[in-house]
Amino acid sequence: MPLRSKVKKKITLSNGDEMPDTKKQKKRKALKMKRKVFRASDPMFSVFMWGVHHSVSQLTHTTIPPLLLDSDFKAYSKVSIENSNFNSDNMIGKFKFKEYCPLVFRNLRERFAVKEEVFNQALSANEPYYEERGEGQKERSSKFFFSRDNRFVIKLFHTEEVELMLSKLSEYYAYVVEKDGQTLLPQYLSMYKITVSGVEYHMIVMKNIFSTSLKIHKKYDLKGSTVDREASEKEKTGPHPTYKDKDFIKDEMRIKVGEEKRAEIMGMLESDVKFLATLKIMDYSLLLGVHNVARGLEEHSGDEEQSSSDDLLESEELKAEDIPEYEEEEEETSIHTCLTDESIAEKEVYFYGLIDVLTKYNATKRAAHTAKTMKHGAGAEISTVRPDQYAKRFLEFMNSSFT
Repeated sequence: MPLRSKVKKKITLSNGDEMPDTKKQKKRKALKMKRKVFRASDPMFSVFMWGVHHSVSQLTHTTIPPLLLDSDFKAYSKVSIENSNFNSDNMIGKFKFKEYCPLVFRNLRERFAVKEEVFNQALSANEPYYEERGEGQKERSSKFFFSRDNRFVIKLFHTEEVELMLSKLSEYYAYVVEKDGQTLLPQYLSMYKITVSGVEYHMIVMKNIFSTSLKIHKKYDLKGSTVDREASEKEKTGPHPTYKDKDFIKDEMRIKVGEEKRAEIMGMLESDVKFLATLKIMDYSLLLGVHNVARGLEEHSGDEEQSSSDDLLESEELKAEDIPEYEEEEEETSIHTCLTDESIAEKEVYFYGLIDVLTKYNATKRAAHTAKTMKHGAGAEISTVRPDQYAKRFLEFMNSSFT
């Protein structure tokens, strides 16, 4: 924007003399530098943050049609930046950003009650972070990263998964509409391809099942199979181990929600699994997180006492208001969250949902099925089986797990 030229006003009196300008000049405050945006330690993150902001901003100026067309499921938007001076303080100067099916995912966000401003703020205002890895493992080896507020999880995935997602997107969308968003399937919110320094990254954004202020004390990945379905010793020593079916059975774990809630959850699972079977999808899991309320209260109380110990030692008298209290924060109402039944003494909070639903039963999986059957025997509960068999066994396991 061109700078304004300064113009001095002159006032001439009737005798021809000029009146001196006695008006005090206004003091001008120096403008503060705007906060540098899209700055991240990883160039891929910077481009991702920029791309999300750009996409959401563009869609705010787009009329959302009442009905989606077939062409919307094949559409994409693409931006290519090749200016070496582009936002050079924060980002690299050459990158590509592609968004798949913008109107479809915009509609899905609305159906999953995700506000555009919340989505934009969470993913573009602050640098995302990788899931915490075990000792000796690099963060970049992770397939997942999270928004800073923990609302959303972003998965890096392969070209084959992109192709499968695009080929099944219209069926997925129709199913979400039919169920009015009441499904335990992953809530897909957007899908992108980013090219940075010649390297392509495919990623999909989903709602995070574990978006909660409560600590997840134990996490399970359940497929209903027992062959090779136990966390290794190395996995168990990690910061946040994921246990599996055999561990679940050894722990004598049950998801104790009561008959009414059990019927509701199993109804959704049966419908979702039937839908996946029609798409020839298998190898999915129920991701389960467990928060133990008593343990959570104890941990919270301990943290509060530790953080305020210095102040308490200095005070002459311990007053009632100095005693830390634990107030359980209200969690956002979600079909992915449930408390133990009121009749159960040991209170727990459960977080659950289906994950890994982009594996199709193809020639590779059929070969794996044959190899595992030969190794473990025809009666073994291997995970690689036909979609209809997988669905049946999965639901049987869930039926016995929810009580």
